[in-house]
Amino acid sequence: MNHPRIQLDSQLRELRRRIDARLDELVPDRPGSDPVVQSMRYSLLAPGKRLRPVMTMLAAAAFGGRDEKALDPGCAIEMVHAASLILDDMPSMDDAATRRGRPSNHRLFGEDVATLSAFALLNKAYAVVAQTEDLSSDARIDLVVQLTGAVGEKGIIAGQMEDLRSDRRTAKASEVEGMHQRKTGALFVAAVEIGARVAGVTEDRLEPIRLFAANFGLSFQALDDLIDQDSTPADAGKDVRKDVDKATFVSALGSERARSEAKRFATAAARALDPVGPAGAPLAGLAQTLLDSARGSGSN
Repeated sequence: MNHPRIQLDSQLRELRRRIDARLDELVPDRPGSDPVVQSMRYSLLAPGKRLRPVMTMLAAAAFGGRDEKALDPGCAIEMVHAASLILDDMPSMDDAATRRGRPSNHRLFGEDVATLSAFALLNKAYAVVAQTEDLSSDARIDLVVQLTGAVGEKGIIAGQMEDLRSDRRTAKASEVEGMHQRKTGALFVAAVEIGARVAGVTEDRLEPIRLFAANFGLSFQALDDLIDQDSTPADAGKDVRKDVDKATFVSALGSERARSEAKRFATAAARALDPVGPAGAPLAGLAQTLLDSARGSGSN
């Protein structure tokens, strides 16, 4: 019996429960709520692993902070993630019919409402960070800068643009890796960095946790590429074979080498936390779940 894994699973369930409850409070459902609010809640509260806010809270705890202080910044990161999924599924992007086992946002609410709700979630995220209690004004500004940087023209937006213009026939593995460092990895890096900064970590101590998150994001993406090729919509909870014409780890390397890269990135993520010591064990445990998935035991 793997007691550390059981303990981690219990810890993750409790963190997800707290995150879900807080997300419900931050974007409340009121009688007569307008369609934009309903659309926001539909994607924000859809069943999911809440991986990014969980990582924010674990990062804060790893550096001696109270995870409660990282709850609202973590929820803000989940809002950014939800907004990115709404936009990613739009007809002008991936034109996806499903997300997390349900109709994609624009299929239910229409493209107009979905677009507005995505921007509303982004604005709400920045407001939540700016209003986080128990942080100095300078710290709040710093966190907003970190989050906007992850989203902006050098982060998710840059990666999404590269993804839309990519061609599986010509892209090299190094180009796929660079693209997903931005599209997928930027928000993972922001998640742990913001958690660490909430705990008062200074710039000179952030490199290990940044390296962890960057490698974690690449392993996560390589596994997602494998799911897109090999899974079914029912098992994946979303459309599959949507990236058939795009550059992916699978198209650049083939399935077996993509799986090997997923293992390599997950291992590198866990090792990056060595300087953090035992306090980094829960985050390392998350990397281990990716490694287990890459070995064939299942992942999102």
